[in-house]
This record gives sequence, structure tokens and C-alpha cells, in this order.
Amino acid sequence: MVTLNRRTALRAGVGLGVAATTAGIAAVRTLSGPPDYWAPPPLLRAAAPERRRLLVIEMAGGSDGLSMAVPYTDSRYRDLRPATAIAANAVHPIDNEIGLHPELPKLAAAGVSVIPGVGVAQPDLSHFEMLHRWQTGDPSGSTRPATGFLGRLCDQLGDPSVPAVGVSLGVGSSQALACEHVTTLSVDAGNDGLFPVFEDDNLRAAWLAAQRAMSHPDRADTSQLATARAGTAAALRFSDVAATLSPAATGYPDSDLGVQLRLAARLLADDQHGLRIVHVPVGADFDTHTSHPARYALLMRDLDTALAALRSDLAARGIADRVLIAAYSEFGRRVPDNGSDGLDHGAAGTALILGPTNPGVFGAVPSLRTLDPDDNLRATVHMTEFYATLAESWFGIPASDVLPGFPRPIPGVIAA
Repeated sequence: MVTLNRRTALRAGVGLGVAATTAGIAAVRTLSGPPDYWAPPPLLRAAAPERRRLLVIEMAGGSDGLSMAVPYTDSRYRDLRPATAIAANAVHPIDNEIGLHPELPKLAAAGVSVIPGVGVAQPDLSHFEMLHRWQTGDPSGSTRPATGFLGRLCDQLGDPSVPAVGVSLGVGSSQALACEHVTTLSVDAGNDGLFPVFEDDNLRAAWLAAQRAMSHPDRADTSQLATARAGTAAALRFSDVAATLSPAATGYPDSDLGVQLRLAARLLADDQHGLRIVHVPVGADFDTHTSHPARYALLMRDLDTALAALRSDLAARGIADRVLIAAYSEFGRRVPDNGSDGLDHGAAGTALILGPTNPGVFGAVPSLRTLDPDDNLRATVHMTEFYATLAESWFGIPASDVLPGFPRPIPGVIAA
């Protein structure tokens, strides 16, 4: 199914009153480990701004940043996590402090910008609340904008006449892409962006004809039926576009994430229809209250394999320099073990940026010795600084146009 996600409400209050509390502290750290720790791949320089695309991977459920990017030389890490800590000799070191999870060898080899300690000044331990804040770009949860951060980017980037400026590859609409002026859609990746496939071509033709007839606009109709008609018309229009996409590549894992990223590459490679942003809500369970080590290893293995296939696909299509990949979770996990081989809800997490970037660790690594009252990491890079990097450093859109306050991008991430 394809679900319309078009908003016309005014962005009342967006951009007022809430400032990033840690602006400017996120500077790139020198790769100071021995030469055999990590060999950065050749830099991929970013394409011209008007050719750039963005792929955002949302790891909902609370991905544990300390397991994805391990502080492997800090003895306090092992003291606090006797049941879930990862051995120092098992990680893929990036520098002499941070190493990637053992199940991320391809990501380590290909290069990635790691941003530990991403969060907000006053976190909430609720999945629903923190997802809402991340999707809308509302760090305090007090503004409650009607649009999403990615939707506001789409409004800045896109043409209202195109079938879709942003697409979310998940079932149901996403607040992240709620916008004012352009069209954004949610698409079931399992159907490759198409309306349901019929084995009988005649039946499919008849069904589509009926849908097109029902979606025909009626200027006199101002009811909710008119909105439904407009939604169906937009979905049909995008389905027509999806039918013209280049063939899918092989090599992706047989997982939901693999299916999503395989379609994402085809959408991002399309130059004809104005698409700029793809949002991928990961359906896997990152909420590892129990059996964290085994469960998280499977999650990282799927992420590593899917991202490697995607980056290979983008390179084969000649668009690797045009696509920035950003991954985040609404929060991390609590630092100490919970007694059930698991980790409870935390605060600051770890974000990743891949593509035409300078690999390494960016920003201040959060201290394991100055936790908050709930034994969670304190944010060292504000959520809006991470988002400002996508808006301003990647797309050239002033961060204050799409985010509250005047957040500054994380310096040095994009290889321009």
C-alpha cells in the first residue's frame, strides 16, 4: 500500500525559543591509534549540492551506542557492564578509544563517520516521546510542530509538482516526512512502491482503472473524501513512477532492511522525478532489555551486510558521491547491565554518517564517569547539531530554516 503524507498546516512556533545547548563542541578527533588499527579508504568527494540525495535510517527501539561504537580501552565500560561488554580484542578499532562492533567488519573497512553522545539536554525514556522529538526535530518536546524535520527539508528542496520529494519505506505515514508544500509518501517496500500486484493483467488493469476513476478530483468537494481522493491520486502517480525504476540489484540480505535498502537505491538513482530524501524505518527490535549480546550481534550483522550491499549498489549506479546515509536511534541504552543480560532505556546514543564523508570519530566521547542521575550518558552532541549537518553541510540549507534555535553543523564530516 502507498499512504499519502501531505500536510498543509502552518509551522507555528518552529524555529523559536529552543537553542542547542552544546553547539560548537563537536569537533573532529584525530585518529591517533597505531597505523594498523584502521586504514581509511580513499575519500569520496561529494557531488554538487543540487545533485545530492539523503537516506535516513531510523533504528527505532533504542539502539545501544556503546555496543555499536565501543569505548574498548575504557576500564569503566567493563566495570559497568560485566554481562554485556564486548571484549577489546573483538572490536574493529577506529582510533585508540572507539571501535566498531565485531559484526560490523564491512562498515569498518569501508569507512564511516561515528558520532557518539548524540542526544538532547532533557531526555525522556519513552520510545513514543523520543521518536516524536527526533522525527519532528523538536529537542525539548515543547514546540510540537505539525511538520517533520525531513518534511521541512523536502519543502526547502522540492518542487510541488513532482510525484514525491520524500518517501518513507514503511507501512503507514511517518511524522518525519510531514510537510507543507510538497508531496511526501509512505511506501510498502515489499511491493517495490507499486500498488498490489495481480497475477491476472486484465484484473490489475480493471482495478487500476477503478482507482483512477475514484481519485478524480471534484472541485466542489471539500470533505474528507476529497483528501482521500487526492491521496489515492498521488499514490497512483508514484506507483507509475515506481514501475519505471531501473532493475533491482542482487547481493542484499534477505531481511526487511535488505528489501528496504534495495528499493532505496533504485529510488535514489532516479533522476527524472524530483525525489531527494528516502526515510527507512528499521523494523528490527533494538529494544534489548534481555539477552542483549546475542540479539544485538544479529542486528549489527544485518545492518553491516545491508549497508555493504547498498554502498556497492550505489557505486555501481554511479551515484555514491550523491547519496549521504545517516543512521540514528531515538535514544541509547542505560550504561550499567540490568541483571538480565540486557540494557534498559537510556539517553544519548551513537549516530552514523556514511558516504562522501571523512571517516573517523567526531565530537566529544561521553564520559562513563559523569553519568546522569539515571545512570545514562549525558549528550555531548546535540540532536539539532546532527540534523544541522544534514541540512546545512550536505544540502546547503541554513539550519535555522528547518530547526529551532541556531544549531551549528558538526564540522569536518562532509568531504566536499
